Amino acid sequence: MKLGFIGLGNMGLPMAINLVKANYETFGINRSKGKEMTFAENGGKIGKSVAELAKEADVIMTCLPLPDDVENIYFSKDGILPNGKEGLTLIDFSTVSPDLNEKIYEAAKKKGIGFLDAPISGGNEGARLGTLSIMVGGDREVFNKVYPIFEVLGKNIYHTGKVGNGTIFKLINQYMVSVHTQAVSEALFLAEKMGIELENLFEILNNSYAQSRIFERHFKYISKNEYEPGFALNLLYKDMSLVQQMAENNNIKLPAGELVNKMLESAKESDYQNDDMSAHYLFFKEKSNVELVK
Repeated sequence: MKLGFIGLGNMGLPMAINLVKANYETFGINRSKGKEMTFAENGGKIGKSVAELAKEADVIMTCLPLPDDVENIYFSKDGILPNGKEGLTLIDFSTVSPDLNEKIYEAAKKKGIGFLDAPISGGNEGARLGTLSIMVGGDREVFNKVYPIFEVLGKNIYHTGKVGNGTIFKLINQYMVSVHTQAVSEALFLAEKMGIELENLFEILNNSYAQSRIFERHFKYISKNEYEPGFALNLLYKDMSLVQQMAENNNIKLPAGELVNKMLESAKESDYQNDDMSAHYLFFKEKSNVELVK
């Protein structure tokens, strides 16, 4: 089976390397050629264009940062769908919108191509260890066909129903991640201003009802004062904006979400935008006396 993996970023690169380690013939494509070289150094194959892979591969996976990137790679003249062969299977690990998932699915179906939306959760550590949670939407027979690939990449693999459902699950996950991120930032700043040692606070709250995986994750970054992105703050804003759009499209109000989205929008315009999302704590500290939400 010949695989293609487009998007060798913080998540995509370790995922693609794990497929190589599992003895899949895997071709990688990335905008930054440095990442392609790293992939090649780990046994991956490079040198194919997107159009070539679409004609030759059995399965193509995409893991891209923005909806526009996904739409372009699937629909552009030199993209996947105009050049894809019948029988090809497509898996998108990106976080986009259910509407875009459905658009790709319908266009792929007309060409006899299978498509699954399969957004992921677990961070770059989960990508490296092959322990991701994978939320898959799409036809069951297509899901079953590529299930061995998912087993290489994740530990918790869920078929969520029709195409787009995986993205709905992921966006709800990101909604809660965003709200928890805001709560962690505010709580740690409040504790600091009250003269509480943050390490002591973490030890106690991490064994109390305030415990959450986001609290534990973010504190690892904050306690070391190191913010190399596992997941960048500007991408969290992107995901939260998709949540807001999904809610608006369905006439649903998310009061807490609207406030957090405004905070993240401000953070996205700050010097912390490319840092890990845990750096929202630094942004909140810096802007604590500024009215960010009106």
